[in-house]
Amino acid sequence: MLLAEQALAGLRLRGQQLRAAVTVFADEARRRSAVGLGAVDSRALLTALHDLPVDLPLSLSALDAHALRTLRTAPPGVVDQEDGQGILVRRLVPAARVELVLVHGPQGISPRDWDSAVRDASQFAPFCARGVVVSDPVSERALHNPDPSCDPDFDLLLLKARFYGVGVAIQGSAGLRWVLEPAPYRPLRHSAAQWLFHEQAWRQLGPDWS
Repeated sequence: MLLAEQALAGLRLRGQQLRAAVTVFADEARRRSAVGLGAVDSRALLTALHDLPVDLPLSLSALDAHALRTLRTAPPGVVDQEDGQGILVRRLVPAARVELVLVHGPQGISPRDWDSAVRDASQFAPFCARGVVVSDPVSERALHNPDPSCDPDFDLLLLKARFYGVGVAIQGSAGLRWVLEPAPYRPLRHSAAQWLFHEQAWRQLGPDWS
């Protein structure tokens, strides 16, 4: 399966420079733009918002003092507050979701760095699907060789990557192609930390991303 490289954005997430496939939620992106709101990457604020219903009035008495203090610091467009009526309404929802991250090098990752690249990609397991882009000459040869024992290093890479759910892609003449597709992303739960990850991506993409 070919990867559409034009749909991949360069991002820096969790200290790594990556390429990522991102879904933008146009309605929320437009709403934020209209009120002058960009990314919201305060973990404390996202934690306070995470379990609140969206677009439904909530009594302030249902919130603890810490959550109230945090929400009162929110920029315009995050919540609507009507203190006189004791009501708060959450407006903020995610503007973008990172679907896939690719750990890569200028021409793909060289064999000496395959192990570390798989480990680097594995840290994104709580957030999205993940893969590595390996260097072309060795992987192209392994892709077309029916006997994997002829390239044991590449075979070992595939075994390790499969164990961790990490995809392996190569850069060919037609673009990026999967040798091993990444495991589907199936989160066990949703958390404020995951939301923060996607907001950090949105901050770098900006409202003009489409």
